[in-house]
Amino acid sequence: MASTDGPEAEFHDPRRRELLQALNDALPPLRPTAWACLWFCDIDKLEELLALAQTMPAVAVAFFEGTEVSARIVPTWTQRKRPASAASTPQNPSTPQDPSTTQNPSTPQNSFTPLQPFTPQRPTTPLQQPPSAQGSRGQKRNNSGQYVITRSKCHQRDQKTCILTKSGEPNEIAHIYPFSMRNEDDTIKREGSFWGILRMFWSKERVDAWYNAILPLGTEVCQNLICLCPNAHKYWEKAYFALKPIRMSDDKKRLDIQFFWLSSNPHVHVLEVNILQVPSLSASDQGPNLAKLFNHMDDTKIHSGCEISLETDDPVSRPLPDFRLLEMQWFLHRVAAISGAAEPQDDFHDDDDNSDDDIV
Repeated sequence: MASTDGPEAEFHDPRRRELLQALNDALPPLRPTAWACLWFCDIDKLEELLALAQTMPAVAVAFFEGTEVSARIVPTWTQRKRPASAASTPQNPSTPQDPSTTQNPSTPQNSFTPLQPFTPQRPTTPLQQPPSAQGSRGQKRNNSGQYVITRSKCHQRDQKTCILTKSGEPNEIAHIYPFSMRNEDDTIKREGSFWGILRMFWSKERVDAWYNAILPLGTEVCQNLICLCPNAHKYWEKAYFALKPIRMSDDKKRLDIQFFWLSSNPHVHVLEVNILQVPSLSASDQGPNLAKLFNHMDDTKIHSGCEISLETDDPVSRPLPDFRLLEMQWFLHRVAAISGAAEPQDDFHDDDDNSDDDIV
């Protein structure tokens, strides 16, 4: 049986199963991404979605359809959805905004209405204008060397080794929150936006924490970067494994995380899944397609449940990965894995502007 604190923990919640049974009675089978989100979403949000399905089933079906077709949250998260603009300069720092400052005065802050699937609580995610979308290719990712400086800090913090395998160079700097999503905050005003869809499955407080962890600072910050060997980096992008944040020390100099392989899923090319179909993420010492990783210090396999400690000698200049971003990854990597949407039907159109694989 799967560990109750591992990647399948949510599947064993009796309240979740009760709500999903009621949702199954109200709705037909769903697209894989919506189905996956329901198995990981906050219970309070699941209750709201059930209320919508029971009172306005057609609206609920349209919303769940949009999760897959319009927002495309998994392709967006796994860096396979091309950004709407070529702008790449990180945003200038500013104070994260309280979503309530732009709340419609006629709508209670935490209220739920049947119209939300079409306009997923636009005002409740901090709004901030991105930089001009007219950046040239020569300005890619940075002006004034910030990109190089930040990656050098990550390299120093991780001691020029892969945080998982402990192997030395060549390694690659990987993003937790994808570089290709650097302008995703500009989609808030669109119906079915990435952040709006997240707000329908997870609480306002949780999603706002994720949002404010990456914006307005942008993707090119040390706390959004980790050092991985090339094959681990590719497995990471394909959601073959996920990292669960466990604890951060009071002095911010040590972060404990847990590694879990995420097994391949049979719903890769399935159009609909029965809501009550229980997902499976059970895996022990390897991921999909016989993917394996080894600790190069002792020649042992890296297995699910393995605990890894990350350290820094300077939490100000070289901060550890942000706990909130790792939590976001923990949820969305698992959604990607069980929905099957992390595996593209073709992988022949990698865009350099979306690339995340600079070797160090």
